[in-house]
Amino acid sequence: MVAFNRTASDSERPPEHILEWCRQTVRVIADGGVWGIPRSGTTFRVDHKNHKLILVTPGCDDGGDFRATKHVFKFIGWDVIKENEPPDA
Repeated sequence: MVAFNRTASDSERPPEHILEWCRQTVRVIADGGVWGIPRSGTTFRVDHKNHKLILVTPGCDDGGDFRATKHVFKFIGWDVIKENEPPDA
């Protein structure tokens, strides 16, 4: 993912170029496809119908990329969840 401060507060809106990068990234991945973050090995399944990224493989970074992805994607209307987890958990 385009670099974003992993320690950002929950209300801190990422810059527009990062939000646009996220929109374009999920736009080109087929429904049910997988997107990964190479630096940590974190991977997500894309659910276009429900606007969700579902964690497939946790990374080797103590959840930092998961938390950063969850933070950024909420600003474009997507939930980032672990399998079988409600969106706001």
